[in-house]
Amino acid sequence: MYKNWEKTPHWKTTYSTDAGPEKQGCEACHGPGQAHVEGGGDKTKIFRFNDASAAKISERCLTCHTYGEEHSNFARSAHLLNGVSCIDCHSPHHAKESQHLMKAAQPQLCYGCHLETKQQFSRPFHHRVNEGLVKCSDCHNPHGGFLARQLRATAAQDMLCFKCHQEKAGPFVYEHPAVKVEGCVSCHTPHGSSNARLLKRSQVNLLCLECHSFTVDQPIPVTPSFHNQAQKYQACTLCHTQIHGSNFDQFFFK
Repeated sequence: MYKNWEKTPHWKTTYSTDAGPEKQGCEACHGPGQAHVEGGGDKTKIFRFNDASAAKISERCLTCHTYGEEHSNFARSAHLLNGVSCIDCHSPHHAKESQHLMKAAQPQLCYGCHLETKQQFSRPFHHRVNEGLVKCSDCHNPHGGFLARQLRATAAQDMLCFKCHQEKAGPFVYEHPAVKVEGCVSCHTPHGSSNARLLKRSQVNLLCLECHSFTVDQPIPVTPSFHNQAQKYQACTLCHTQIHGSNFDQFFFK
């Protein structure tokens, strides 16, 4: 353990003069060791992470790791509230600094608990997480946050999508209400789908008809389709190509 610990950033605290003795070496995490030594190695005389609750473990880690937004919200995180502590993902003695002391690389570390998400990323059309081009932590902050699902976005959840899909961001002169109100997830599944472009429906027209189910001759055409259900009207995006928004046409034509 000691040889592995020498290679971690925690080793640097052994001879650090930036803080007092309580934040140096082993005692920085395990507490004063005098009683432990005098008791012949009595394990009850020192803080043991293996026997502690997730809250107590995380409290120890956050004594030092409280800088910036990355860790400051861990107390309200879904992980801690579900009994997941820092050492469930990080190894303070063995892992490398370049890997953020993680026990395994993403996404496999996340898949250890998030089995449903793993299945979603195995679908034919998915964000390329398994291929290593995108990481779970690019969109989610594993240490907590103020937004649902610990998303990293600060203004709106779609800002995460727009980091890569900038051409869809707008603002547009003519906004598509579905995008404006419900956002990208009104039509797309963010992790993976059996449908091209991560769409929720296999046929684009069926997706459109979830909102545009009224015709102009019906009462209260909240979101009129202006068409009947004839076959020639089943490929909406052949005409309405700018469905994310347009600066030129209110009906999103070319």
